[in-house]
Amino acid sequence: HPLYSYAYITDREEGLILVDVMNLVDRDPTNNFLERALTYNPEGKLNGAVNLTIGGNYVYICCDRGLVVVSIQDPSKPRLVAELTELKKPKAVAIQFRYAFVCDEEGVKVVDITLKEEPKLVSNNLIRLSEANDICVARTYAYVAAGSQGMVIIDVENPGKMALEKIF
Repeated sequence: HPLYSYAYITDREEGLILVDVMNLVDRDPTNNFLERALTYNPEGKLNGAVNLTIGGNYVYICCDRGLVVVSIQDPSKPRLVAELTELKKPKAVAIQFRYAFVCDEEGVKVVDITLKEEPKLVSNNLIRLSEANDICVARTYAYVAAGSQGMVIIDVENPGKMALEKIF
């Protein structure tokens, strides 16, 4: 799929940037220079973009507006398909199966992304952390870099009812 031809980068002012990386694999060492292929920030909706993750043909971007979903079915013509504005200054997002786990200024929240173009915040499901900065999800646990609180492990076996497991 053409989406694998690019590196995807967030920029607070320019939004989503795609960089063509295919010249790095063509076995010609004389052209190993990266070039911007595309900058995407429709009407400034991706202003403040700080983090992204890719799930299938979609890019989930944390920005000032919240969590924004962009279709990259055709990477040369990205298309904004959804915005989840209930999040408060999201900083990081990780996806596992049909859920996105998001760090924002309140802590860690879960977004149901079963319908990619209709993400929904899972209600009554928040692990309060004052400095949830980054997240990695592996199997039944989420590992959160939580600043002065250290590393926090959250049980996400049931994404609808996360539970604080341990703080290091």
